[in-house]
Amino acid sequence: MLSALLTPLRARFDTSPRLDALPSPVDDNEDAITPEEFARDVLVELMRNAVEKLKTKDDVRSQIEVLTEVHRIMLENACTKEVFREMDGFLAIVNVLSTLRATREGPISEPEEQILNEAVEAARLVFVIASEAMLDDEVNSRYFEQHVGYESLAQALQPLVTDVRIEDQILGFLFSLALQDFSVSSLFMSLRETKHEDLDARIKDAEARLGLIAQPGAIGILLDLLPQFAEDSMLHYVVYRLLERLSALRHRNKVILCDLGILGRVFQTFNAQKTHAVSSRERRVVHKLLRRILDLGATTADARTIFQSAITAEGNLDGDILEIVRAGIKSRWPDHFSFEKRAAVKFHEESVKGLPAPGFTFMIWLWLERYPSQGAQNIFSFRMPSRTLFHITLRHDGRLELWSHGQPLPGVVTKSSFPKARWFHIAVVYYPHRGSHPNLRFFIDGVLIDLVSWTYPRPDLFAQTGTYVIGDDSEKANMSWCMASAILMAKPLGDHLPRFIHHLGPRYNATFQSPDLVKFLTYEASTSLNIFLSNLTTSKGAIPPDVTSLVKAINDGIGVEEASVIFSFSPAAYLEGNASTLGRFTKDGDVHATRAHCVDIAMWEIGGVAVPLRLIQLAKTPHELSRTLGILTDGLRNNWQNSEDMERIRGYEVLSGILRSKSELINMTSYETLFEFLGMNFRTPDHSTITNTVAYRFIALDFDLWSRARNEIQRVYLEHFFDLVVTSRYRRFNAKQRLSGMGLTRRFLFVWQTSWYSSEALPHFLKSFRAVLESSFLVEDTIKPVLSYLQRISMTVTSSGISSPMSVLSRIDQDRAREKAEQLFGIFVSVLSESADFYTRFSAALPVTRIYLLLLGDRPTSFVAKQVLDLISTSLSRSKSFTRKFELVSGWTILKTVIPYAWDVDVHTAAFGILLGHTEVEEPVVSCSHILPVILSSLTRLLVSAAHEGTPKGAEVNEYAILEKLVHLQSSSLTFRQIFESQQTTRTFIQAFETFVKQLTSAFEITQSHVRICEKLMHFGLTLALDNAVPGPQKREILDILQTAERLINGSGSQNTEIDPSLVSGRRSVRHRFASARLSIQLGERTVQKSIARIHDWRSTIITAERKRLRKNVLDLKEQSRQVSRLNDWVFPLSTERGLWEIPNPIRLWRLDETEGPYRVRKKLESSLATPSSSKVDEGTHLRGIELPQPDEPSSFRVEVPPWAESYEISSTDADDDRQLAEDVADDRHRRVRHELEPGDVIEAVSTIARITGVDSSPGLLICGRTHLYILDGLVESDDGEIIDAQDAPRSLLFVPGSILELNGIQRAQRWPVSPYEQVASLSDRTFLFRDVALEIYLRDSRSLLLVFTDRRKRTDMDRRLSSATSGRSAASATPGITPSVLKSPFTGKVSARVFSGFRADELSTAQRKWQAREISNFTYLSILNQISGRTPSDATQYPVFPWVLQDYDSETLDFSSRDIFRDLTRPMGALTDARREAAQSRYENLESVGENPFHYGTHFSSSMIVCHFLIRLAPFTNMFKTLQGGDWDLPDRLFSNIHRAYSSASQDIRGDVRELIPEFFTCPEQVFLENSANLDFGIQQNTGERIHHVVLPPWAKKDPLLFIVLNRRALESDYVSENLPAWIDLIWGCKQRDPDSLNVFHPLSYEGSIDLDSITDELEREATVGIIHNFGQTPRKLFGAPHPPRFMHGLSSLPLGTLHGIEEDYNLLSQSRRQAARGLPNDSAVQYLTVDLVGEKIIPQPAGALSVPSYPHEQVEWGSSRTGRAATSQLRALVDGRIVQIIEGVEYTCATFADSENLVTGSRDHIVRLWRVSRSGTGTNALNITLSNMMRIHTAEILCVTASRPWSIIVSGSRDGSAAFWDLNRATYTRSIWHEGGKAGVHLAAVNESTGYIATCSRQKLCLHTINGRPIASLDLNFSEALSYLPPTITSLAFHEREYSRLGVLATGSPDGKITLRTWNADSTPQGESAKWEFVTLGVVKAEKPSAITALRFVGERLYHGDSDGKVFSWDLPD
Repeated sequence: MLSALLTPLRARFDTSPRLDALPSPVDDNEDAITPEEFARDVLVELMRNAVEKLKTKDDVRSQIEVLTEVHRIMLENACTKEVFREMDGFLAIVNVLSTLRATREGPISEPEEQILNEAVEAARLVFVIASEAMLDDEVNSRYFEQHVGYESLAQALQPLVTDVRIEDQILGFLFSLALQDFSVSSLFMSLRETKHEDLDARIKDAEARLGLIAQPGAIGILLDLLPQFAEDSMLHYVVYRLLERLSALRHRNKVILCDLGILGRVFQTFNAQKTHAVSSRERRVVHKLLRRILDLGATTADARTIFQSAITAEGNLDGDILEIVRAGIKSRWPDHFSFEKRAAVKFHEESVKGLPAPGFTFMIWLWLERYPSQGAQNIFSFRMPSRTLFHITLRHDGRLELWSHGQPLPGVVTKSSFPKARWFHIAVVYYPHRGSHPNLRFFIDGVLIDLVSWTYPRPDLFAQTGTYVIGDDSEKANMSWCMASAILMAKPLGDHLPRFIHHLGPRYNATFQSPDLVKFLTYEASTSLNIFLSNLTTSKGAIPPDVTSLVKAINDGIGVEEASVIFSFSPAAYLEGNASTLGRFTKDGDVHATRAHCVDIAMWEIGGVAVPLRLIQLAKTPHELSRTLGILTDGLRNNWQNSEDMERIRGYEVLSGILRSKSELINMTSYETLFEFLGMNFRTPDHSTITNTVAYRFIALDFDLWSRARNEIQRVYLEHFFDLVVTSRYRRFNAKQRLSGMGLTRRFLFVWQTSWYSSEALPHFLKSFRAVLESSFLVEDTIKPVLSYLQRISMTVTSSGISSPMSVLSRIDQDRAREKAEQLFGIFVSVLSESADFYTRFSAALPVTRIYLLLLGDRPTSFVAKQVLDLISTSLSRSKSFTRKFELVSGWTILKTVIPYAWDVDVHTAAFGILLGHTEVEEPVVSCSHILPVILSSLTRLLVSAAHEGTPKGAEVNEYAILEKLVHLQSSSLTFRQIFESQQTTRTFIQAFETFVKQLTSAFEITQSHVRICEKLMHFGLTLALDNAVPGPQKREILDILQTAERLINGSGSQNTEIDPSLVSGRRSVRHRFASARLSIQLGERTVQKSIARIHDWRSTIITAERKRLRKNVLDLKEQSRQVSRLNDWVFPLSTERGLWEIPNPIRLWRLDETEGPYRVRKKLESSLATPSSSKVDEGTHLRGIELPQPDEPSSFRVEVPPWAESYEISSTDADDDRQLAEDVADDRHRRVRHELEPGDVIEAVSTIARITGVDSSPGLLICGRTHLYILDGLVESDDGEIIDAQDAPRSLLFVPGSILELNGIQRAQRWPVSPYEQVASLSDRTFLFRDVALEIYLRDSRSLLLVFTDRRKRTDMDRRLSSATSGRSAASATPGITPSVLKSPFTGKVSARVFSGFRADELSTAQRKWQAREISNFTYLSILNQISGRTPSDATQYPVFPWVLQDYDSETLDFSSRDIFRDLTRPMGALTDARREAAQSRYENLESVGENPFHYGTHFSSSMIVCHFLIRLAPFTNMFKTLQGGDWDLPDRLFSNIHRAYSSASQDIRGDVRELIPEFFTCPEQVFLENSANLDFGIQQNTGERIHHVVLPPWAKKDPLLFIVLNRRALESDYVSENLPAWIDLIWGCKQRDPDSLNVFHPLSYEGSIDLDSITDELEREATVGIIHNFGQTPRKLFGAPHPPRFMHGLSSLPLGTLHGIEEDYNLLSQSRRQAARGLPNDSAVQYLTVDLVGEKIIPQPAGALSVPSYPHEQVEWGSSRTGRAATSQLRALVDGRIVQIIEGVEYTCATFADSENLVTGSRDHIVRLWRVSRSGTGTNALNITLSNMMRIHTAEILCVTASRPWSIIVSGSRDGSAAFWDLNRATYTRSIWHEGGKAGVHLAAVNESTGYIATCSRQKLCLHTINGRPIASLDLNFSEALSYLPPTITSLAFHEREYSRLGVLATGSPDGKITLRTWNADSTPQGESAKWEFVTLGVVKAEKPSAITALRFVGERLYHGDSDGKVFSWDLPD
């Protein structure tokens, strides 16, 4: 019975070989067997017998007995575990488990409890045995998982777990199996009896018994069983709680749970709980478990699900899921190894004598969970067989020890314990020789901890195998720890490099060979390094040499060569397989490798930073905004890839724009989240810095954004500037290396002039502004901008209406302009006064004397006057020469004139402060006597005012205070009295006194105030008159005034005075004194007027410049806002097909792509909603780079003439001073387009053009830059050179006659690198509507541009400019991939637009000869003729013309051997019938008879209407047709709806047309123009009542457009057409083009030279003429003057003349070459690629992971792990002549292909397709350079294959997700996807037919053939089975047979058994009356001589090459 049960169970598994009998020892001496061996043999035999016995037992009691015996035997000796496995013991116990039942049926009734107990006991023994068998036995564990399976165990458990009586016991056993600890088997039972509120406490008590998860599969079963207990909420809670505690207690458990893949199930549970009634406790514990598992990351699929769930169907955000994402994205775990107890990884090095002779550097990243319990545990060691040479150990106290052979004791012991649960970096640098410095250096986290001088271990005498060990392989090891990576290199690194390497972080696990290691730095790490480097500068600002060398090493690479890497060990060595060894790396003990796929990495793979940006965009509450901002910043903080992505899509500008629209939602949490990311530290503000300068510039310096936030946010925002430049300990770094280049002062000045901030915020603004001024007090950055702005004090800016781009609140604040300027002036003066250093910078750079006068103005306010006087006081105190300098610029005189008008108390204090030097002493000393005249002049004005108007109450303090001060000084200061020795000074007082007295004399009333002032004046005057310092005559004057004043006071009648006149006497006459005074006054007034005039002019200049600057700032803000509003490319990939938040069931509309394939064929489609690529990667310096510290800049001193020199004059101080502040603010007319330029590019020429597409013209600009060529749609250059929107331009700038102006299209910026214009293949002058003003530019990327200029001169100028740039290149370089032999063979040649452009008239004969010799097809030849004659697919009026070749559109099949099916090519379409010929001849004769230019036909065979008529179903021609028809469709009956009817109309109907065909009838492979895929409503035909939809095809097309095209092309290439085509060519381009006898004369206006539009001035006449051209068409330029020669038709017509055999014709004649066709690969590596070396004319075989560059066979790229096998991390390497010239790290590449010699495409494990630019720069190490240009996301799994086609500009990528994605190579944009069986099998092969554009893809399930637009053609089922997935795929290689035209089409496929199958595809088997059904048809099968797998195929002409898995290459040849 047991056998019957076991047999079907065993049949489900792959059982391992049995041990039928133990081998007997081959030894003649039986006594040699030891007792231990005998006992083992006995136990083995007992185990065999017990297992066999178990298989035969079917009652529970017997099973329990046997199970007990098995368990006992297994415990006796572990060797019996192997026997147990090999005897199918696992299957036996699972079978026992499956037969257990809680009830029994039989004649004997047994107690229920006994039955239950026996069942439970048997189940317990099964689990115990399974656990013991797998305990510490990796082989058994793997066997059980792979060959028995936990799925089988789960099925066997079903009857037991469904019994509620024992479910807890069974679940307990399952949980115990997971932990391999059955002490917890009763846990579920015990918890069942616990109250819900006590569960957490009970589980916490059990934590001590919760160990490591040993069998994670059991946990998976436990979770899978939970849905069966949906009503048991307690069980759910307990399971989730136990898992949560397991993951929290031990890191290894978290790793195992993450690797188990339970995240998806747990998340689904959590998400479902929102709609199910569950307890909040259960939801919280699930949430907690989810966060813990997410800590180590998620698979891309799980992360995609989580992010998708974050947005609800209504477009709202789910807060709970945002919280989970926010928690998960904080995780920073790298891929790592988890070590538990005895665990080590080893690297074995053969033939070594010891440690590396040059010395070594060892580095490792560690994470400690538990220290060793006792002793020390090995971290790293190097062992030779006889000794250990070096080791690093960790002690039980957490301290590290280093020991080297020869040292008695560990010489280096760290002083402190290493922290737990944190990654730290250890580096040991060991030099082989001791010099003056210690030779062993020990670094922790990049910091040098210790250094010692040790003897380097001596090598052994003989080479042996050395072992490098990481970890401890001893049995006593008991530490728990992790390692991210370790590297040992035979090169001691410099002392600073470990710090840099530490800053790369634990996620970096490569070998430091990349030259751009700096890109792996995060923003914080880069900032930290920059601060460190800035601190290394000397106190004098000098930069030490080691700092310079360090910066160079960081930015240019450390210089680690591949040969110097001894080993580099990382989890990548093991993550891709389960094998425990990889090359020379081995695992020993409990080592677990895990891929920490953290959420930030998953986000990068899913969509990059566009994902969190979209979440931010959808946030509607402050809480949502803060969470989404946290997701973004945490995703950027430690992820260099996301950081690059953010920079690439200009994400910080996008974020700023989003935040501006959500400013009201910004709360303090959002603010702190953002600014912590920028570098602010809110916990310890003194640690604040700027880590991300780009983000800071666009976010933190967006003052407008933060002015919209709440008041408390504005306050902290403004205060953060103060923290950065004042509070922070890094303030010097912040100011000099972060803020210095941001124009912060100018930004503050601009904002200060607006009304953005409220009055409450202004104090905080000013506080920060002052801090900013002081932090960067430099001439250009601060001083000049501030001084220029301060001119607003003296002159109000009258500009108004200047507004910010975002709101009216940001208008310039005009009302408070003066007030604000004065506030800032006060701050500026305070800064200068308080800092001698700042004043020195200020005075050394600018003419301070004139600056003061400039600031003062001619009518200053009291505040301004006071501030200027304070400045003068500061200058006087710091410069002895200032007084003289100020005097020379008439400064004191101007002060005397100006200050009186501003005098108040503050000015009074300032003036007397200058006078006395701001000293307070008993006997004051005059410091500056020059100020006294100013004081006296102010006194004069005040006295006049007081006398005339009366002094208001309280105001007399002004003049009275002056007099009081003067009297006091007169009496107390000798130096003051000495001032009046100057007659001029005394004269000033006399004038004041006299003026006041005169005013009183005429006053209406003398008040008491007047009396007081007069008495004080008299008092001062008397003391002055009595002073001997005053000259006698002036004493007399004073006396006279005193007498007059006394009379006024005492009364007018009094004639006596108390003053004695004898006290004064004078020597000069009064007349002489008055004359002298008048002369002095006149000279002073002229000087003052002149100076003030000059100051006024200077001020006007400055203010004008400031107005320009203000206007420029506002315009720049507007332009910036406009740019940001257009930055929406990033969001489209998220919502389009296969996007993260794809719009369900979208209707995708398509339009014709302008990209041209071979023969200028356009048949690719692009989405109608196509947007510019968001995948572009900008070249340039990494924004996280390292900079040399900026030394302190010495103050710039002005070279000036000393004041004491004879030549010192005012003019000597004027040199260019007027322009020092008045900076030239250029009016940038190209502002609108500069942002579109590539970095560093400069505009050299601009021209307005119209880009012609069909009949549409898109106005734009053609810009020639220094490095790139640009075309910008929607912009034009106005007459004055300003760049403006086309919609705003006058019609004269846009009028392109005959075109339909398109102004509302998408503004696109197209650019091509043109340095040295290598993307421009060639140019052709073109006519447009017979005007010679057009230029067609052919680009090397298979695109062409037809540009129309406003006049011929501009076209000629641009043509000359571009031609001069392209003329230096050879023809080969102008047409890459096209060699002179290209057109010699139809099998290898491809003719595209760039080749056509190379044809000249003298080369026409060459093309003609090739056609005659059948080297090119009829289609190609006609395409060449069209091209040379000026026809282009860009212009619908000159579209290429092709003939109707068939006339049979009624038959079911076509017989190409019958001439009756073909049209008569010797006659034009209008003369194919007698009736038509008669009508044409009659029309010609009638016109001739009336003297008109005669013609046969009023219509033409080609016109824009004809083109749009045929292509009406294809955008953009759909809209063109409607526009030509006046905005609507034509009558339905006249639309193109039936092929037969169209031909009849063109060939037979007398009233019909004479149109020929267009190339699409022979090339478009599908529904491009014959099917109404857009479901357009064309109306209903009147005669039939049918709605017009698809074009009705002939019966022989079987309702299939593809079949119609194929057969029509076959007809074109038929023998009949080849024979008669010369006659048709004569009609179109030849001698019969205007031949009346051939009835081939068209309207005269259709011929070139008949119309000159430029000569027509009348606009109406001009438009009418254009309409005639559109209607009558344009006849091609005549090419032949004689009859065209015939084609040579003898021989097989499908092959070129002289070729006897072809693969399509004679595939059965193929035979394998006897000798190899190329040198085989070493080490029998499989051939993966076959590259054609056109130069050496040979095939180059290459293994997986290597490719040769097309046309450059000496150049290769490699990808994958290290070539030496010493490092497992993936690299992309560029090689020249076998030598590595470039290494790119950071991505795991899986496949690659070349589109051409300049474009490389790679696929990678991160699901991204990358496009690389390959360039060459001469010779040397940099001869080959690979630069990333685009990253393209769409796949959701690893990329398995990529292929590309340059002729069709397409990339095809196959992925493990089961899809093949099509990409546009030129734009790097996604087009569409095809799927293989719903994505169950990965697409591992893809190929593109470069002749037809057909695409073949292959997975394990099927082989598919599609058109270039993804339409299925044929498929082949490969009968794939999941059970056989371990076998090689059915098809291992494939290749198309390439011909220019192939009637058949051949696809070759290789198989693992050495067979090559040749297949074609056709619809021949389609049943009658049904639509065409295409299928693969096998032509033949050839078999290689050796049955090795065919791993590579390549057709070269008519020869097939194959490479096999043995590294061999053979050819298959046809007979000669």
